[in-house]
Amino acid sequence: MKLDVRSVRMLLPENVQPLFDDIVEQRVLGASNHISMIGDMIESIALDGKKNNSEIKEIVDRIQAVTNYFIKTRGEASQAISNAILLMTQNLEGLLDYNLDDAVDEMINSKNNYLDYNSIATEKVIEYASCVVENMRNIFVYDYSSTVDKLLKKIGGNEQKYTIYIPESRIIDGGLPYVKSCKGAQHNIKFFPDAALMYYLKECDVALMGAETYFPDGTGFNTTGSDLVGLVCDYYKIPLYFLTPLIKLDIRPIYGYKKELVINDLETKLTKEWQDKSLAENINFKAPELLGVEPKHIKGFVTEKGIIPAEQMFNVSLDYYKELGGAI
Repeated sequence: MKLDVRSVRMLLPENVQPLFDDIVEQRVLGASNHISMIGDMIESIALDGKKNNSEIKEIVDRIQAVTNYFIKTRGEASQAISNAILLMTQNLEGLLDYNLDDAVDEMINSKNNYLDYNSIATEKVIEYASCVVENMRNIFVYDYSSTVDKLLKKIGGNEQKYTIYIPESRIIDGGLPYVKSCKGAQHNIKFFPDAALMYYLKECDVALMGAETYFPDGTGFNTTGSDLVGLVCDYYKIPLYFLTPLIKLDIRPIYGYKKELVINDLETKLTKEWQDKSLAENINFKAPELLGVEPKHIKGFVTEKGIIPAEQMFNVSLDYYKELGGAI
């Protein structure tokens, strides 16, 4: 089925079409948030098929068309999206001989089992990360991650007051969601353009990022600008931690795969305040969505297995891949 945004959207029941729009138009950020929303779409398609007494193959085809769309779009940047979708939908083809009620139950259970598993993993990540920042006062966060966001909420309201340094990325405007959470958690906030990150990072005790994807060699991928954060942290000897469940692993590099950067056209975002739009003619506004931070700049990965030094991620990654039975 053609991966056209309009035709894929029309495969969804009306109640979850706004979720589709929130992801496509980047109104909601964070790979973990997107995975949960895609799970809601899977469940809605299954229940809609049951309500309309659809053929099981038709339901499976709709789920696969929608999820394949996200694998080919969001999944190209974030391997976590692809991994989660594969795990949530890995048994679909085996349901074709089931009766409709049982097939729909299995579709929803498979999705829920993954989300429950990932929720437990994320809670462990936050527990370990709380230990990392326990004695820190000034915390730098870049760019938006729902996992980091959960940590900032968890450590709020304590007697120990934190100052959260939030650079605003012009790539996806990922600082604002942190501001909302940090206000609610009663943190002190410093908010500044990402171009000033070198100036402010030297005041910080630690830098935190979520990972859209990571490689077994300990390379972590996040929003463009993350590579600069890594360099500055290395320069000032500030520990940089990636907070990530292991599901965000991209195992393919050990088989020779080279990651293709996703390139976004930022003309609309960068020129929205330009009064004379004709100035944008014949200008290239393209920029990568994500960039890698080399393992030598990363103190460690905070995972559900514990706090792993970047240079030790290879064996942890392979062991995790084996635990999943090579399903990702």
